[in-house]
Amino acid sequence: MNMTLKEKSTWLSLIATLVVFGFYTIRVFSIDMSSLSEQEAIDVAMANLSSAILYIIIIEIIFQSLISAAGSKAEVEGDERDRLIALTSNNSGYWVLSIGVIITLGQLLLPHAIGMESLIKAYFPIPLFEVHVLLFVFILSEIVRFTHQIVLYRKDAV
Repeated sequence: MNMTLKEKSTWLSLIATLVVFGFYTIRVFSIDMSSLSEQEAIDVAMANLSSAILYIIIIEIIFQSLISAAGSKAEVEGDERDRLIALTSNNSGYWVLSIGVIITLGQLLLPHAIGMESLIKAYFPIPLFEVHVLLFVFILSEIVRFTHQIVLYRKDAV
């Protein structure tokens, strides 16, 4: 399977995002709220978030540098096809992000409007729940963007 430098880069970003934020999600959902105070749970959640962001930055810097070093200047810059694929996939990711943010804002405002804040906290006892929801929406939009990019590269490669 012959892949362009941009496609390799996209595959790396997709895999790194799935692995790092997959582990992050598992760690956040495994926080034992019964043994921690609310502040301790928030501290654990923030530590998990900070480490996930740090890991994704380090992984992307190292591996994207290695991929770029292996390619020529023309491959790194890309061509018109690469720009068109990036534009199309960015639009897909943007739509997912926009819809997700609107739904998240509704999820934040609706319980207060109808007086059900405590019910929401009872069903979702995760510390900093709103932050995790927004992060999930962002990560989902990135996964959609990367996947759409890969599909467009593969469709064009056939």
